[in-house]
Amino acid sequence: MAEALFPLVSVAILVLTVGGIVWRGRDKRRVRDAQLALNAQPLLSLIPAAFLALGAVALAILGFGSLAAGFAPRWGFFPLALEALVIIGFTVWIARCPFPAD
Repeated sequence: MAEALFPLVSVAILVLTVGGIVWRGRDKRRVRDAQLALNAQPLLSLIPAAFLALGAVALAILGFGSLAAGFAPRWGFFPLALEALVIIGFTVWIARCPFPAD
């Protein structure tokens, strides 16, 4: 039972994350606040992105390793790695957006 639950939960987490990002990206005030936060400490905002990238690589390695070992239900590591990459992409999108004219 747990073997079938892990991939489903990881896909659900990916869908909820993408839905939350789309929800937050639609609100101009939240995007502006995120831009201001990224602009306030640009070097410190790279640290979470670096850890997310390392986590995505580690999850992909775990996924490939578990599939190579014959554990088919462990493909659930790949949606979790994709989730980390989606968060990094959203952060890059926010950083590249022009500041709104006040």
